[in-house]
Amino acid sequence: MKILVCDDQPERCKDFVDKIPRAGQPHVDVLPLAGDKLTEELMKLFHNANACLNDPKNCKPTGKSVFDDTDIVILDNNLAHLKVEGARLTAESIAGFIRAFTVAPYVISLNKNPDVDFDLRFLVGDYSTKADLALNTEHLAIRALWSGSRGDPKDGFLPWYWPTLTTVVKRRRDQIDFVRKHLDDSVVEMLGFDDEAIGFLSLHAKGALSSEAGSDGMGEGGHQFKKLTFRHVFLAKDRSLPSKTEREDISNAERNGNKALRDIIARVVAADVDLWFRRDVLGPQEPLVDIPHLLVRFPFLLGSSANDINEWNKCISASDAPYGLDQKLYDDYLAKRKFAHSMWAPTTCFWWPKLKADEKFNEYFFKPKEVEWADVVFCEDRSAFLERAPKNEGTPPVEFPAEFEGSWRGRYISRIPRVQYAPRSRLAL
Repeated sequence: MKILVCDDQPERCKDFVDKIPRAGQPHVDVLPLAGDKLTEELMKLFHNANACLNDPKNCKPTGKSVFDDTDIVILDNNLAHLKVEGARLTAESIAGFIRAFTVAPYVISLNKNPDVDFDLRFLVGDYSTKADLALNTEHLAIRALWSGSRGDPKDGFLPWYWPTLTTVVKRRRDQIDFVRKHLDDSVVEMLGFDDEAIGFLSLHAKGALSSEAGSDGMGEGGHQFKKLTFRHVFLAKDRSLPSKTEREDISNAERNGNKALRDIIARVVAADVDLWFRRDVLGPQEPLVDIPHLLVRFPFLLGSSANDINEWNKCISASDAPYGLDQKLYDDYLAKRKFAHSMWAPTTCFWWPKLKADEKFNEYFFKPKEVEWADVVFCEDRSAFLERAPKNEGTPPVEFPAEFEGSWRGRYISRIPRVQYAPRSRLAL
């Protein structure tokens, strides 16, 4: 995997590069791109982007740039010292161009919000970033962010909403291929949503995919949500390409035969649907529920291990079925409700409406317990279960309301002393 770290100041860029861990990852190359060299590459990018946007009918793939040779591009947000005329550049102002006009699959914005480590609103990080993920400098040194190996729950800060960076590249490329093949197909139908699952999506979730999508039928000039296609998402979302007229011109030119534009559309839409899925589908734990949040609702899935907090935490990192859960219960109730498209789901998850409606499954909650269930909560800032009332008189986890529409807004954090949480009003319960 090749990582390109970009900054306007070479010394600071080197510092960013040095923070990225290499231990246990021999095939990771981290390269700097700073100062005048970065300016030169960005000018090439802007030239190619403008040529395409100004004349999409004749837009063609350009020669490879340094970004095309990269798997993850990390951009420091403050690029004020670059020798580029006009308004000062930021990572946010160029992330969309890199996504649309290069083949670099994943873009990270660095230090967009240096005073925020953990976002309490939608549990997806800074959802307003134009990049795929917004981090701060010190986050780069957290090994588990790269490896996905969480280790001891007491190790420290590791938000559940963070992706594993060594896996995002393949997932994003698979997402792009998926969108390319299904550009004019329904988003929710291709992702396996039936009418029942669509009913579990909030109005916010439906509107976030496209503001022109009606909930049940078509409004004037709009689209029925169930029939909303990946192309409709491209036309509706301005995260990568702000001008709707330019998006329409690209879409029309692609329909009229310039298939080189299909890759641009697919890259843009893959990033938008990925964010929508993480924030509005999996975040609320309504249409889909992942293993830690499912265990909170149904501790009996651990069987005779439900009294051992270590067994709860083993389920979080388990990579193979039944994921630390009772084998029979998994085979009888969970296996057939597993979400099939792993490229969109950063973790194993299941269709909640099917589980909620299964009376036989729900009866297990009221059957005599094999053991007393451990009194634990899932802490979103550590990606770990902790005791609700610590036996060693440590600080107990803190409940807060996330900004979701739905039944499962209440979540927990452990409040790590050095970590900055925002907005703080969500902790004022």
